[in-house]
Amino acid sequence: MPLLLLGQTDTITVKPPVLPKQTVEQYIEKYSAIAVDEMYRSKIPASITLAQGILESGNGNSRLAMEANNHFGIKCKKTWTGKTIYEDDDAPQECFRKYEAAIDSYRDHSDFLMNNPRYAFLFDLDRTDYKEWAYGLKKAGYATNPQYAELLITFIDRHKLHRFDGVKLSEEEDRELKEDKAEIVKGHGKEFTNNGVPGVIAKANESFAQIALNYDLKVYQLYRFNDLEKDAVCKEGDTVYLKSKKQKSDSSFHTVSGTETMYWISQRYAIRLDKLLERNLITLGQQPALGEIINLKNKREVAPKLVTATIIEVVMHKDTAQVSEPVKIDTTYNNKVYENTQLNIETSKPVEALNLQDSTHDFKENLSFFHTVQKGETLYSIGKKYGIRVDAIMYLNLLPTDAIEAGQRLIINPAITSADTKEAQSTPGVHIVRQGETLFQISRIYGLSTEDIRATNNLENDVVYIGQRLVIVIKAKK
Repeated sequence: MPLLLLGQTDTITVKPPVLPKQTVEQYIEKYSAIAVDEMYRSKIPASITLAQGILESGNGNSRLAMEANNHFGIKCKKTWTGKTIYEDDDAPQECFRKYEAAIDSYRDHSDFLMNNPRYAFLFDLDRTDYKEWAYGLKKAGYATNPQYAELLITFIDRHKLHRFDGVKLSEEEDRELKEDKAEIVKGHGKEFTNNGVPGVIAKANESFAQIALNYDLKVYQLYRFNDLEKDAVCKEGDTVYLKSKKQKSDSSFHTVSGTETMYWISQRYAIRLDKLLERNLITLGQQPALGEIINLKNKREVAPKLVTATIIEVVMHKDTAQVSEPVKIDTTYNNKVYENTQLNIETSKPVEALNLQDSTHDFKENLSFFHTVQKGETLYSIGKKYGIRVDAIMYLNLLPTDAIEAGQRLIINPAITSADTKEAQSTPGVHIVRQGETLFQISRIYGLSTEDIRATNNLENDVVYIGQRLVIVIKAKK
């Protein structure tokens, strides 16, 4: 704040002290326990969570992490009712979530992945399989960076973050985890048994992944038990069976009323859909007409009358697809549910980078990227190009010396500008605009205002273009 000295008319500005920057090791030491706890709660590898937190928050030094405990750049969206903070991203002054503590950010990040059906089958992977998790996240559209999976894997390997995936809970922690899960199951409130099959009624904002985790099941099992496709969305009030439905019911018949479908009837009586269709001489997609009698126990001789329009409720699969080894499939992408988790991921259609409004737009764009060393380049020239110091590149990539060679891939993160924790500014010079950067983001890298950069480069507005060279001049301290 400005101070006025007695007998003087000029003011002296007392700037707040610059807080020391956090290093990779310090971040890992501080937050690894939270990542491990989240791994046991959600089955997301601790290595994946840590790597995302480090790369997306610049070791916890980003403004969102420091001022809002937001380590993953999670935006507000319509469902958020908590505190907020504003920052330029895809648009000026976007709303981001502000948390009381970092653990709240970690839990919110896990919940986002658990609640989005796009990521559901990842939760069937082993929690130590960080490489498949990385590729799965990229395929599901978590980030637009085409090298996002490789970035995560490279960072995890270089910093040995996978060591946290094997951390075991103490007896006390394990007991507390089981007690918490038991309380969740106990508090579900709407468990039931139908036709001898146990089930639950889905709550608001609940996902199949969450239900599977709560009841120690695989996601693919819930899908199979309930005759669902792999992109099924859980809605409030849905009947979700926890074991395989029966082949027939104790009841003999059901009279169709309203717009009831064969799938609805199969869920109502806990009967496998394929058996119900076979018993009533109906093929997949055909629906019985109003008032028709549907056999629940015995096979009929004449098919019932059908509605004119047919609605395909689900895509059925043969039991022969339940194998632990890869099988030959008819198409590259399909909605069949396989027991083999890898096969489920491989047959899911990749999310297009231009159609990510339901996922990546919930997050601030990832800051990290790869730089492939070109012939004649040095760490100094690379650092100057991106506005970061040589020691930052060496530190982030665990380089023992500054010797590099053509073709080598280096992780670059503009938010990690120096390995010196007391270093407050980035190296000035020429900044080449990369994909996704805004003038505001660039100004934050160098501790300047957007007006400063516009004035230096004679820019009429804040619009910048990929590959544009911006002259960066740091103001002299008074």
